[in-house]
Order: sequence, then structure tokens, then C-alpha cells
Amino acid sequence: MRSTTKKYKNEFFASCPTGLEALLETELKEFGAKETETTKGGVHFKSYPEAAIKGILYSTIASRIYKKAFGFEIKNEKDIYYNAKEIKWKGIFDLEQTFKISVIQGKSKQGTKRSKFENSMFLGHQLKDAIADRFREDTKERPYVDKVLPDMSFLMRVEPNDNPHSQKEEVTILIDMCGVAISNRGYRVKSFSAPLRENLANGILRLAGYDGSQTLVDGMCGSGTFLAEAALIKWKIPSSYIHLQNHKEYGDDLPWAFLKHNYYTKDKYLKENTEKLIQETIKISETALSNLKPGSIFGYDTDNGALDIASYNLEVAGLESGLTFENEDITQVTKFDDGGIFIANPPYGERLGEGDDLERLYYELGENLKNNFKNFNAYIFTGNMPLLKKISLRTSKKTILYNGNIESRLAEYKLF
Repeated sequence: MRSTTKKYKNEFFASCPTGLEALLETELKEFGAKETETTKGGVHFKSYPEAAIKGILYSTIASRIYKKAFGFEIKNEKDIYYNAKEIKWKGIFDLEQTFKISVIQGKSKQGTKRSKFENSMFLGHQLKDAIADRFREDTKERPYVDKVLPDMSFLMRVEPNDNPHSQKEEVTILIDMCGVAISNRGYRVKSFSAPLRENLANGILRLAGYDGSQTLVDGMCGSGTFLAEAALIKWKIPSSYIHLQNHKEYGDDLPWAFLKHNYYTKDKYLKENTEKLIQETIKISETALSNLKPGSIFGYDTDNGALDIASYNLEVAGLESGLTFENEDITQVTKFDDGGIFIANPPYGERLGEGDDLERLYYELGENLKNNFKNFNAYIFTGNMPLLKKISLRTSKKTILYNGNIESRLAEYKLF
């Protein structure tokens, strides 16, 4: 068949938790992204690679950033093989490098159609075989697959178009630039009871209007994720600072996949610009960390084990001196009267806690907010909507977010 493969240049895709796309788009524009387009679960954008790399070092909302490589249309699974086999893969990565393929089947842009293909694994095999066979033709050998720590991780997105009469679907092949997810900051050495992903916690804080100038109270701090992310916002600490710190102090290799990619290693100016950006980011991080002061970010929990984990994680993060956390029941706390932002991610039965105790917890939390948090804006994040009704306060806004695959709500309460 005649190949219709499109080769992308300076086009990227950044993924994020569903519901945070607008926040991510704003961030990416600050880093230099152009022609942005939001879609469910991320943002398409155009830029020079430097802007994408800055996103990896600085973004607080992105999960991963991908470099778009190739695109083509298919009618059946075998079309993936025929189109992909026409690509000169040895220009993308070397024979000595390992690779992995992941597949996502999405809806059409307007959400009117789902992919007709039933077996994503079979789709991935078509791409894998095409890469292997093209390498054999060009080099007489084939690269190896590594599903754990590959040098090259490809994401293949398969999405139908919205034309109701068309049987064609769009295939986009992307290269994961990150390796280690951007949301994996490096401070959560220990975890307590199904914690939120770091970028989701950061996004919730930003949706709550937190910019570092207000008093922030985390009513159920768990392993300290909201507290750490609030510190990143307040003192403008780059999200990659722990990876960079470990690189500088201990000689650890930087974890990002793009450092091994041909488009990076063979571009002298991109490497020089990135090395300058890394050194600049290290200095920004060090200056920010030297400015930490306690008094405006507070965390509470009734579980000593959770507080020990939070203390340990925040000490590892170098953030402990800027935060205050105590063993106290948030349904009883009465010490705040100057206003601020209250945030909590109470258990909601999907993973933690069941029954009457949870209903009582939500009710008592609502009563204490009403009586003792005047002039606060309170935000409760939960995946259990019936429990949310136990908070006897009027919601001023509800935002749909996803905690993994759990559809959740961020409920806002204005307390006067």
C-alpha cells in the first residue's frame, strides 16, 4: 500500500489528570508553547524542544510530555504495520537501544465515536513488528523490547474521526520524553493510604485559588502531598528540584528519557541550552528553599502514623521548615479566625473507610467549618457524592475531576 505517513516537527502533547487541562495549557504557554489545543486528559502544542523540556523541569500539572513523531490513517489493524514499516526507524533510535510500546484508544475529538478496534495489544504488536522488520531490512538485526526500563517508550494513540460515514481512524505515534513521570517529584518516599498524585493535588490547590499568599489549612494531611505542593506554589519551587538536587549532591543520573534520544543527543545547541536551563533551575531551587518560613501552611491528622510519614517525606523534600503539622482532629480545630483556604481529601469508601463512621465524619467536618472557619473558602475533594451531602453547607461550586479512574468532585464552600 502507498504510505500516507506524516512526520511531525516541533509538535508535542502533554498529559494531565482529567479536569486540569486548562491549568496545564496556561502553564505550557508560560514555558513558550504555541498553538495550544486542549483535549480530554491533556494539551497539544507546538514549540521548539526547549519549551517542552522546560515543561518537564517546571510543570506542576503535567503527568508526562510526549514528542509527536508520526501520524497516519488506518482502516484496519494491518494498516498500522504497512504504514509504520515505511518509517526509517534507525533515524529515531539506535539498534543498541531498547524500546516499549503503549497503546491508547480514545474517542473522536468531539466525543461522538469510539475506536472500533477491540484489542489494543494486537494494535501494539503491529507497530512492534513493523519496527523490528524495518530494522532487519536496514541493519540485518532488530532491537530488543524492554517493558520495564526502555530507552525509547512509544505511545500510539488510535482515535476515530467524527465523520459518521468514515471507517478510518487516526494513528499518532509519540515519544515519551519523561521516563519518570513529571508528577513523581521524588519527595513521597513513604505513602499513607492511597494518596493523591502530586500533580492532581497541585491542580486542586490552584483550582481552590491558592497562590501562596493565603493561610492554607489541610484538614487531613495524610502523607503530606497537599502540604508539599502548597510549598512548591508558595515559594515557586520548580517541580524537578529533588531530581536536580540529587544530581548535584550525589551524582545521581538525571531520570528523564529525552537525554538519550537522538533528536537531543545529536543537537549541539539543544544540549547546550538544556544544560544552561538545568543549572539555572538548580539555582532557582536553592534560592527558593533558602526562603522557607513557617506560619501560613498547616496540616492536621489524627493518625500518628500518617504524621510520621508526612514528617519524613517533607524532611526528605527539604520543606519541613516551612510547614506546621499537628496531631489534632480537624472536626475540633478552632484556632483560625483570619480567613484563608481550607482543603481536605477525606476518605470516601472506594479505597478507605466504610459506613456510618464516614457519614459522621463528613457531617462533623461540615459543622466545624461552619462554626470555626469564618472567612475561609473550604474545598472538599471526594469520590463519594452521597457522602458530600452529609456536609450541611451550601456548595458554591462543584468541579468534576478524576482521581485515577474514580470520577470525583471538588466542592467549594464560601464561609462567612
